[in-house]
Amino acid sequence: MADRPELMAIGDSIYNGTRSLTTNGELARISAPAQVANAFKWKFVTPTYPFDVLFNLETIVRNNDFSLGHLTSGAAANAQAWLDRTSWSAVDAFDNISIAQSTISDQWTLTFEQQYPKIATLIAKLKTNLSDGDALDTVMDLYTAVNVSFLLNPQRNAASPWAKMTPLQIVAARKPKRLLVNLGINDGVWTIALQATGDNFSSGLLAADMHTLGGHLRDMKAAGQVDQIYLNLLPKPSCIANLMPRTDPDKVPGPSGYHDEYLGRLGQLGGLSGDQMADLDDQILRLNQEMQADLIDMFKATGGINFVDLYAMLAARDGKHFRDHAPIWVDNEYLSNVPLESFVHKGGLFGLDNLHPSTVGYAVLAQTVCAQISAVEGIAVTTPPDFTTAFKHDSLLQHVPPLLDVVNLLGDMLAAFAGAAGGGAPDV
Repeated sequence: MADRPELMAIGDSIYNGTRSLTTNGELARISAPAQVANAFKWKFVTPTYPFDVLFNLETIVRNNDFSLGHLTSGAAANAQAWLDRTSWSAVDAFDNISIAQSTISDQWTLTFEQQYPKIATLIAKLKTNLSDGDALDTVMDLYTAVNVSFLLNPQRNAASPWAKMTPLQIVAARKPKRLLVNLGINDGVWTIALQATGDNFSSGLLAADMHTLGGHLRDMKAAGQVDQIYLNLLPKPSCIANLMPRTDPDKVPGPSGYHDEYLGRLGQLGGLSGDQMADLDDQILRLNQEMQADLIDMFKATGGINFVDLYAMLAARDGKHFRDHAPIWVDNEYLSNVPLESFVHKGGLFGLDNLHPSTVGYAVLAQTVCAQISAVEGIAVTTPPDFTTAFKHDSLLQHVPPLLDVVNLLGDMLAAFAGAAGGGAPDV
């Protein structure tokens, strides 16, 4: 069982490769961990999804068919198609077992054995007369059940040793040389970026869960079950595309460096003043510093833990606030962190939901991870992640659909997504 892969990844949707709430094999192959592995020419087994997990939001938008009824009936049929397959994959185990919607504590609690029985029950529930909010919540619970079951036990073998294992236990059993970790966004940061409010965010709770995760990772490293761990710090909220003024800014912000207001662009949700936005940024920055100090001390006896600074990464490419220190140009198009729009070619670093990166956005993340691996291990990147290549492999950026009135459904789905992740987001 101990096959010692060069690289494994655990985490949430950002490492799952999710784009615009869509998760499938195409996106798994160009996820950030996959781009990192490709950069170093390491073998890396990405999830071989036989088809989308429940839905493809980009296709729904493109086809201009985004009613709630269509979404729920399509999700039920898709989930049934998963159940109807004898086996989901010829692959016994994936190197990327990051799970969209997952929280920090999910890494030591989620299992195939726990989630798989829920699929049939949730399909049946979707076929009953549910309120709109309950229907969306059920879709997202089903999304989790299918994705967890597939990623943790791809051959759908109840007798497999993987069936009873959590993500951390699978990593410990396979003993990777390196482990990439991206977690914490679904533990409160998500709702800041979605709803433009800090009401549901608790740095203390997040830090406590990260401390517990650190203990698990430390024990794994001490036992020789992983050589190097690369943990992503939390991102700078104001740099996420969905947090925007009511109308797109056309001038540099004032002396504070922040615009006067920020709302959740999808649905114009919430409302933060520039001072409140700055305070939330500062809270995340301090939390990153506290988590680093805690984990550095915890890992002293095991040779240390490595951090990837997503906060600084986003701050360096902050075109929204006219502070882009490393602008990305592809085919004479400037790609930035404002919401994606088709008609005037705005944005490009985030997908339709303004929260999950595009393939180019994931390439920025992959470059940052690669740089840290090179610095820590003294190994050169063979093929650096390339923005032009990422752009050409991004089916969304190649043909951005008009959003029209899909904004309301997107907002509702994102709220349900956050709720399923434990973010506590109310229906919108």
